[in-house]
Amino acid sequence: MIPCVRVKEGVQFATIAPGGFMILAAIQAATMTLSHDLTITSGTDGVHSGPSDPHHRGEAYDVRTNDLPDKQAALDAILAKLPSANFFAFIEDPGSENEHIHCQVARGAVYPPVDTGA
Repeated sequence: MIPCVRVKEGVQFATIAPGGFMILAAIQAATMTLSHDLTITSGTDGVHSGPSDPHHRGEAYDVRTNDLPDKQAALDAILAKLPSANFFAFIEDPGSENEHIHCQVARGAVYPPVDTGA
């Protein structure tokens, strides 16, 4: 079986920004590295930290961890495919029922980066 990205029922992708496409590509690549499916549990849907939350802009996604044999390896595999200056990911709510990997365009970063000509 080829590992793939799965999507929890009800997850929405109303907007996908360029940074969101990078995150989705990193999640897909991580499935191949891990030889394990990864499930997106939140996109532009749900209640987050307010109207300016990166989820609502299509710049953040959450990935389920409770079915992973090694959640740190999954986080590392996703991060390995993202430019560290522009993206941030971590295990959110560790040890709780809500535990998941949260990936987003880093606060204050713009993706794609703006060329300042310097």
